[in-house]
Amino acid sequence: MADSSSTAQSTSAEFKPFAWNPVDGLDHEERRRASFLNDARDVIDGAHTLMQLLAWDEGRRDAAQPLLDETHRSSIQRLLIASLGMLHAGIEGQCEALETARM
Repeated sequence: MADSSSTAQSTSAEFKPFAWNPVDGLDHEERRRASFLNDARDVIDGAHTLMQLLAWDEGRRDAAQPLLDETHRSSIQRLLIASLGMLHAGIEGQCEALETARM
């Protein structure tokens, strides 16, 4: 029988962020852009998933017991507002940097 303590040590979970756009081999500016795009894609994917959850739960409200109560729905909506607001600010910063570079 295998030693369970050694198995537990070798299978520990480790968070690794998504790497949609690899940054290896890029210059500083390209790396910064790739990192921003990676972050933006993660935020958009998460917001899309949460909006799908809210829509799915809304459909269940008439037929069955909803999964989310008003407190949960409000929390998810605030998270979406904050996340998308931060993404918008980042995009605006990128746009301003492009405008400055053109001058």
